[in-house]
Amino acid sequence: MKIYSAALDGLHLTLIQVEADISRGLPSFKIVGLGDTSIKEARERIRSALKNSGFVFPLQKKVINLSPADIRKQGSHFDLPIALSMLVFSGQIVCRNSAPIFCAGELMLSGKLRKIPGILPATLFARRKGFKQIFVPYHNKNEAALIKDIAVLPAGTIKEIALHLEGKKIIAPYKSTANTNMQELMPDVDFADIYGQEIPKRVLEIAASGGHHVCLTGPPGTGKTMLSKAYSGILPLLENEESMEVSMIYSIVQNFHKYSLPIKKRPFRHVHHATTSVTLFGGGNPVRIGEATLAHKGVLFLDEFAEFSRSTLEELREPLQEGVIRLGRYGRTRKLPASFQLIAAMNPCACGYLGDFQKNCQCTPYQIKRYYKKISGPILDRIDLITHVSRIKSESLKDNTFVENSETVRKRVEKAREIQYERGKLNNQIAIKEIKSICKPNAKAEKFIQNIMVKMNLSPRSYLSVLKVSRTIADMEKSDRVKKRHIAEAVQYKKGFIY
Repeated sequence: MKIYSAALDGLHLTLIQVEADISRGLPSFKIVGLGDTSIKEARERIRSALKNSGFVFPLQKKVINLSPADIRKQGSHFDLPIALSMLVFSGQIVCRNSAPIFCAGELMLSGKLRKIPGILPATLFARRKGFKQIFVPYHNKNEAALIKDIAVLPAGTIKEIALHLEGKKIIAPYKSTANTNMQELMPDVDFADIYGQEIPKRVLEIAASGGHHVCLTGPPGTGKTMLSKAYSGILPLLENEESMEVSMIYSIVQNFHKYSLPIKKRPFRHVHHATTSVTLFGGGNPVRIGEATLAHKGVLFLDEFAEFSRSTLEELREPLQEGVIRLGRYGRTRKLPASFQLIAAMNPCACGYLGDFQKNCQCTPYQIKRYYKKISGPILDRIDLITHVSRIKSESLKDNTFVENSETVRKRVEKAREIQYERGKLNNQIAIKEIKSICKPNAKAEKFIQNIMVKMNLSPRSYLSVLKVSRTIADMEKSDRVKKRHIAEAVQYKKGFIY
């Protein structure tokens, strides 16, 4: 019998065969195959778990090999396959058939199985490799059962698995009955909670409709963060395929289950400007997932955008353009998904009050120029919509009768996206060769945008960005052609904040 598990490196999995050799010699227990500390510590957990489960811990020389040996391995999920291999090769389990076993689970000293991270991608991986069944800890059963066409056998203890393999007490395959809690889908902040700010709300609706990146500027306390948090409430729920992608990512991250799987609400990741590059984009060896990947198919909110280090901001180029992060580690390249919408929030200057009608700015022209110098032109080119969030006047706080809630806005966003999905993709993902066929400006609009490009000295990327946003505004109006007014509005949000 062959026993298998999987080594996880970022989102990349490698099939690992667990081999055991029990031979004469001084009593010893070695695990080889480039395992980390958690795997080496498995020796003590397995020793106690087997004894407390009624098995005999072999006193001979024991060698466990995790093959292939050149792949780095980490995680306590190798406890179960290692323990099973010892029981099988020492003759304590006589299996009724020789079909290969795929399993993963952490052992407690009592012999019980503890819930582990990453069981969702491991189950999908096992199915793709041709396995017909997988043994998982009992508390991972709902997560594993999300994958169809593979029998999920949940067990509370290693003893239960041994009895199943011997045919004495069969574990029935589990079928998931988990349903998403509707309370989890409610937005933390509703658009109806935000008074005034009609222009920023319009910008966010355009961004949600076409999948565009946004930057909000304005003095402290004007509602940039609140608007950003409300933004996730106007985004459509994840489709089934998207939901599975996001659920795979969150399954891997330990102690990160704020919501039950599968995840239906789009992720919203709020990142502080002191965050390191590795925390934001991932890294290490094996590769650990960063905030940008956790925001996949959702929103990455970078508060105090200009306070991030320039080197960190420059690393945003690839995910903003291609939706992936490539990490090179020890001769291998790992690709992490990072197809998120960026919402950046920042003050208009170092003191925060440039352009404010109540407080005077204390910054010199040099300080303002230095403040904006942190954000390079290539990064600005990749941000499609830039708008100013002004301080609202006191009279605007008295009446909030006609403010739309997030659900009303989301329905319009869904209709605009339906038009784009009929064409095959969101407007933000339109390729250069498709621009002319999809973003069809009429004669007046074409002449207008050519003049704008010269007067504003737009780069080719900014020019394409304006066309994509114009197409989104046209879709929101259900217009077949891009018109002059659509381009005029898109250009208004592209003027930016360069002083």
